[in-house]
Amino acid sequence: MVEHPIIALIRGKAADPSQPFTIIAELAAQPGRGDEVAAAIAKSGAIGQTRAEAGCLAYDISRDADTPDRFVAFEQWRNLAALQAHLETAHFAAVGAAIGGLLAGAPTVRVLTPVTSSH
Repeated sequence: MVEHPIIALIRGKAADPSQPFTIIAELAAQPGRGDEVAAAIAKSGAIGQTRAEAGCLAYDISRDADTPDRFVAFEQWRNLAALQAHLETAHFAAVGAAIGGLLAGAPTVRVLTPVTSSH
């Protein structure tokens, strides 16, 4: 099985893949197609389905108020295995298929890890 590029990215950035992490993904719709992207995401039901996944700590997709063809996905996962399970769901595949042809390119993905205190 080929590893999903997002899993490879996180594996390379997360100090401990068994710990929680955050993803911020920026998506750009093709010019003038933001309404179609927003409608496809809303219609898919993927946001609610993703939030219900056992390993999902937080999940939201927001639209840029100043640039309506831009979207930001904010995701927090319990661990890398939880994200892997998400990437294998039917709702992830369905929303990807619904918006893939409407995007201007691949999402820009940032991986964030928690700041922890040591005593």
